[in-house]
Amino acid sequence: MSRLVPQSDMTTDEIVQCSYQARAILHLIDMAAWSISNNSGAADVLADSIGAATRLALALLEPVHDALERHEGLKGRAA
Repeated sequence: MSRLVPQSDMTTDEIVQCSYQARAILHLIDMAAWSISNNSGAADVLADSIGAATRLALALLEPVHDALERHEGLKGRAA
């Protein structure tokens, strides 16, 4: 699945998978931040990894956010 695919072309399963992938990445970021705060070494590498993982998680959440906006908009128009 490409992050370049518009949300409207994604299946519900693909959108849900983006959410799960972003959640897993955020868990890794949390563990990396914990490692830095506990002085376990390699802080520069971990800091770079946190930045890269955060950008990836944000990109994965974009179609999830778009899908929710679209769903709520359609739901609001139906009322």
